[in-house]
Amino acid sequence: MRFAVCAIWHQSNSFSPIPTTLASFEQHHYREGDALLNPDPAGSTVLAGVVGVAREIECTIIPLIDARAPAGAPLDDAAFDALRARLCARLERLRGTIDGVLLDLSGGMLTTSDLDADATLLDAVRAVIGSGVPLVATVGFRANVSPRLLAIPTLLVGPSAAPEPDPAHRGRRALTLLAQIARGEIQPASALRQVPLLMPLAAQDTTAGALAEVTATAARIAAEPGVVQACVFGGFPYADAPQAGSAIVVTTDGEPARADALAAALAAELWRRREHFRVEPANLETAIHAAMAASHHPVVLADTGDDPGAGGPGDGTGLLWGLLDLGARDAALAVMADPEAVSRAIEAGVGAAVTLSIGARRDRRHGYPIDIRGRVVRIGPGRVQREGPLEAGATVDLGRSVVIQAEGRHGGDVAIIVTDQPAEVDDVAFFRAHDIDPAAKRILAVKSSLRYRAGFAAIAAELIAVATPGVTVPDFAYFPYQRLRRPIFPIDPSSAA
Repeated sequence: MRFAVCAIWHQSNSFSPIPTTLASFEQHHYREGDALLNPDPAGSTVLAGVVGVAREIECTIIPLIDARAPAGAPLDDAAFDALRARLCARLERLRGTIDGVLLDLSGGMLTTSDLDADATLLDAVRAVIGSGVPLVATVGFRANVSPRLLAIPTLLVGPSAAPEPDPAHRGRRALTLLAQIARGEIQPASALRQVPLLMPLAAQDTTAGALAEVTATAARIAAEPGVVQACVFGGFPYADAPQAGSAIVVTTDGEPARADALAAALAAELWRRREHFRVEPANLETAIHAAMAASHHPVVLADTGDDPGAGGPGDGTGLLWGLLDLGARDAALAVMADPEAVSRAIEAGVGAAVTLSIGARRDRRHGYPIDIRGRVVRIGPGRVQREGPLEAGATVDLGRSVVIQAEGRHGGDVAIIVTDQPAEVDDVAFFRAHDIDPAAKRILAVKSSLRYRAGFAAIAAELIAVATPGVTVPDFAYFPYQRLRRPIFPIDPSSAA
């Protein structure tokens, strides 16, 4: 059997100040053709899993496009049109010669004029390949699942955990299911229940608490005979779109009524636990004072308002300002995205004293630029190889990077990793790659909403989510939603499932 494989991936934050253009894909991650067959062997991606399992299930992969851009504002329409045209042109040349298509998506892509762009892309693929060719789409835990997104593909495959430690597993499962569908071994019948719940990213942890209980029920359902999958989706709350929010998808082998009943029961269980998904990060000054007074270290402080993995610009200064102003000692912050500051530090050279303005280049929703004094202690490698447990071995490109040892009040000091590119810091490797031993620091400040917990749990004495300004705050009353379906919890506490 021959399966076409492709990916067009973007997590769109309606409130992000970071524009998303075609160049965002081409400069970050864009490959065509056979280049897809050689994914980073150390990395864990959906497509790596697809390529790895292909020989095992005796099928041939026809690689098309792998296009990914960092989380940011919705795509401009020209970028989306160009990517869709490139993908469809390649599929046109394969018409009548393939047995199925696998497309990896975020499940949360928007454009300036299309609030359900992933579904539109699937619709274009379906128009090219016809109704008789199986089409499987994979989406992440933060997918905002619309009825259209579920209806167009033959099967929509989601992850079983969040944070997802091994996306390659989802790829292996998706291709295996595509092969079973193509052979006529299963006939997917899927049901969707959209839950009127905006779930904060910090609550989307399937390893503990209320969400662990719901996903455990989903796992038991998925293990029943005749059930193909039972997926819980936390959703992406920063998409101003009707489908934004949590959802349940259950797929059976040819039993639509059973899928519907199981989805309804699982959705009810999720809804009953809605109060457990409230998130209230610690006050900035309170969190820093607690970290300074702690008897065991390091204490990890998470900048929840400026999470680059969810569309934050990565240059928010709230947490840095607090550390410097309160005189935190032996602290390190990763990472502050500020190419201008990087250039000035490199020009000054290692060992040089510098006085410069840093951060808040994009807007004022993430604070104001801070004037710092310190010295350049290191010019970094720019590239970081992840240690895990999330996506171990994968490489993160930060562009240029430097470490500036900044002077705080009252004799405080903060080592700031400054980079060209923003990144969600969810791995100790970000510090170690810059010759900072994270376990030896008193305080570690990172930009992340959730994934930092997995990355730093092994070394942290305490993990504290901190309330900072920005486009990824968990207080949804902060955002001027216009298209969100209402009522929805927790914005509308009286909403009903």
